Amino acid sequence: MQHFKADNSKTITWASGTSTELFIYPSTGDFQKRDFLFRLSTATVEAEESVFSDFSNITRTLMLLKGNLRLIHEGRYTKELKPFDQDTFDGGWDTKSKGKVKDFNLMCKEGASGSLVHYNLQNNNEKTIQLMGDKDFIYCENGSFKIGNDLISSGELVAMENEKEIILFSEENADVIHVSVTYS
Repeated sequence: MQHFKADNSKTITWASGTSTELFIYPSTGDFQKRDFLFRLSTATVEAEESVFSDFSNITRTLMLLKGNLRLIHEGRYTKELKPFDQDTFDGGWDTKSKGKVKDFNLMCKEGASGSLVHYNLQNNNEKTIQLMGDKDFIYCENGSFKIGNDLISSGELVAMENEKEIILFSEENADVIHVSVTYS
């Protein structure tokens, strides 16, 4: 298990807000050059309307964390998202959004695929999560929880490989996202 602290994440500013890279694979990957197999990040959108960057050949899964968002995939469909709703789409689509929000992003190039599942952990409860990917991650959006003796707090990410299941124990209410990625 690898524990990534929030203050070690790399944040970049773009026209409509910021993006914080939580994990990139391989570790030598470069987001700006689109030189990665998959990437996990959070983003804040500070403009009421924004146009998504072109990420051709990348599948995007976006889960809303805060706010309300209207995703407009030009010529395809429009989707309204509230916290913990998600949408998976082709990063090459012409996409616009309306709403000031915070979101969680999974980007996968060909050869990788993934899924996001939200869990709301209640105070003093356990949650067993089956790990099915080549790599699985648990992201703490708010609150905190323990995996064994390790305390995972808001904005932190845990990466697991070769484990079949983990048990999360919450000492307070917490929203967590389970990311499962398979790749060849």
